[in-house]
Amino acid sequence: MALLLAAPCIAAPCIAGDEVAGPGLAKALVDNFGDAKFRERQAERGAWQFKDEVASCVSDPVLYKKYKNHGPILKWPRKFDDAKIQFEMKAKNCQRVVFTLNGDGHIFRVTLADERPDAPAGTSKVPTRLIAWATKSSKQNKGDTIKPKGMPDLTDVNDEWVAVKLDVKGTQAVLSIGEFQAEIRHAALSREKNMIMLTFAHGEIAVRKFSFSPVSGSVSNSVPPQKR
Repeated sequence: MALLLAAPCIAAPCIAGDEVAGPGLAKALVDNFGDAKFRERQAERGAWQFKDEVASCVSDPVLYKKYKNHGPILKWPRKFDDAKIQFEMKAKNCQRVVFTLNGDGHIFRVTLADERPDAPAGTSKVPTRLIAWATKSSKQNKGDTIKPKGMPDLTDVNDEWVAVKLDVKGTQAVLSIGEFQAEIRHAALSREKNMIMLTFAHGEIAVRKFSFSPVSGSVSNSVPPQKR
């Protein structure tokens, strides 16, 4: 896979549990999925299993319809501005996997999709892309679509463990998916966040080694949004 502007972000080391990373910062978090009732994580819209430090779930078509075409989801409530987030996932025959930062509405979203005509779960109507919302998301505000060169589709990582990393600082972020890496600049990234979410549609997914580490300081105050 191609590399794009592979400049690394500097982030504070991750601190486990409830320890405070620094004055005025959100608490760092490590979720090793050893506890199904871990209070810092919410697992919803599916029969999530927690075994051998891996969270896994198979999409249920009945529940998918019940939740208005929304699949199983993992959520980590965390109020923050800048942070380093990382986890590993293995998606098998999913139609799409969506990783989102929320605050006052959606802020930044990574979608990996299977757009093939013969996709096992049907062709994803949502393409592989990034979306950033500089202001509150709504039916009218669809956000800005960003598609970095070389960004992998879901088929490129099907049934393989792949590391996903997002380092956010000010209006900049570095996104890594396996060997792919891209630097993103968008005003949305500086908005206050309060939720990290990972969801998928159809197929099954496994997740491990989730961590969140807050970062102090900002890179810049304002940059024009990127559009595709």
